[in-house]
Amino acid sequence: MDPSPSASEQSPSASYSNDNDGERNPTFEHIPKCFYEHIPEAHTTAVLQYGGKEWFMRINVGERRWLKEGWKSFVMKNDIKRGCLVKFELVEIAQILVVFKVEVKGQGTHEDPVEIN
Repeated sequence: MDPSPSASEQSPSASYSNDNDGERNPTFEHIPKCFYEHIPEAHTTAVLQYGGKEWFMRINVGERRWLKEGWKSFVMKNDIKRGCLVKFELVEIAQILVVFKVEVKGQGTHEDPVEIN
């Protein structure tokens, strides 16, 4: 009998601090490279599970992959500010989309809010 893969092999995760340091654009979010090998290029939709809701957004696929068309709304409606720690966990790869469980920790900073145009 083959041993089953560990939970960490089945569900890769990555965290980042939402510092908006000049490279980060608040209208999209780069997907951490550790997920690339798990997400087929044909998948162009992501679902973020957060706060008891599901947030649908587009994935741009190419040399770098990022969440767009929906990321800005997710950030604004969930009051995610500069300095918050955001953790993504890949929980499912369905036929046409990928599902991430998202955790947000910290209050961020109110003195220097993220500006989204």
